[in-house]
Amino acid sequence: MTANVTTSKERTPPEFTHVPFRVARAAETAVQMGLVTLETDLTIETELRHFIGGAVGTDIGHGQPPTILHSRIACDDQVTVENLTAMKERFADALALFPPGYHFDVIGYGCTSASLLIGEDTVQAIVKSHVDVAHVTTPLTGARRALKAVGARNIGYLAPYISEISEKMCFLLEDDGFEIGAAATFGEGRDSIVGCIHPKSILDAIDAIISSATIPLDAIFISCTSLKCATIIAIAESKYGIPIISSNSAIAWDMARLARLAMSANEKGLLFQQD
Repeated sequence: MTANVTTSKERTPPEFTHVPFRVARAAETAVQMGLVTLETDLTIETELRHFIGGAVGTDIGHGQPPTILHSRIACDDQVTVENLTAMKERFADALALFPPGYHFDVIGYGCTSASLLIGEDTVQAIVKSHVDVAHVTTPLTGARRALKAVGARNIGYLAPYISEISEKMCFLLEDDGFEIGAAATFGEGRDSIVGCIHPKSILDAIDAIISSATIPLDAIFISCTSLKCATIIAIAESKYGIPIISSNSAIAWDMARLARLAMSANEKGLLFQQD
């Protein structure tokens, strides 16, 4: 159907009443969260909503759900050390797409391996230099804190990455005091494919890690925000009785913790039952 558009000269417009409004005071606004996600990531935005779903502010925006704003950072689909570290020079463009002058309580940068290669402190400094934000975190930062929060020492490690990146990640975790009792990788170098790996394949990989572990495991860390883990975490935890921490559950938990949100733990994993 084609609309019959007439000009303003042919019709008399309605008389508009100007109605008053007020601007919310700082104490009335919700917690403001931001997420910088990769151009190629098909997963993190959906899973962040899952893990933070039901959360409300306890200090800022008391009783209100948080506001979450997203921006995307340009990246190459092929996951290599060179391509990941190249994102360091692309933060400014991604952060400039957030509303100007906006204050964030927390911003998460959604790439585990790039956080490792660029450096967590460097990521934090870059974000804070471009945006008014109180806290910055990454999936790697969140995972390191989460593994300590659940009391893990002996851990299993699952990633989709090429071996060079996986090895660097395991070395960092060992430097943190964790012992890697078993490790596995899908060996896929394209992020667009990683985001399509079936959750059942992730469950099967967890089974393989448990079976091959050289020591009893206290937890398993599944590294990469593109891996779809939200629907299988509770299933795997019920089967094996240990925390399963994914990159997305870790960054969501850490963002919520930093923003002092009261969280719902339903179907989100043992991590979200921590005080």
